[in-house]
Amino acid sequence: MLSSVSFAISLISFMLTIVTVIFTYRFNRITIRNSAKQEHQKILLEINKMLLAEPELWTVYDQHPMNAVTPKTPQLQAKVEALVYYYLNFFDVVYEFYNVHIIKNKNDLETWKSWAAYIEYFIRGSSAARNTILQMNAKLYEEGVYSFYYKIISEMEQECSGSSAAEPVA
Repeated sequence: MLSSVSFAISLISFMLTIVTVIFTYRFNRITIRNSAKQEHQKILLEINKMLLAEPELWTVYDQHPMNAVTPKTPQLQAKVEALVYYYLNFFDVVYEFYNVHIIKNKNDLETWKSWAAYIEYFIRGSSAARNTILQMNAKLYEEGVYSFYYKIISEMEQECSGSSAAEPVA
């Protein structure tokens, strides 16, 4: 009788432990996703602050009206290049999170689609970004993110010229 009670208590304890592990795992997954999303948004807000503080940085976008009124000084070119690297490093973090570090659920897929569209918008709109990507050593970034960038540029070049794009710099 005593061994049956001990066994029942052990079994109940084991089941409660399993339930606790499942809830903890789910909670941690949710927390990690929420923390990452907040960090990504903070970085994006930081970029927005930089653009507000120095409107000439909008020249990173080829079609922005600031290009018509902003002289292209070496200092501005250096700032724009730094901004491009800031964006690319930020996009690297976002890409790695959604394509390497997590198993995507439905919400993650939707969020990644939005980020992918934003990354594509930036690369398509910025010849400085495209030139930086094409000139950089592919080994500076993980293969997946570099291929993602390069695919956007290749598609854009094919749309513009109807021919295949240049090979990436290795």
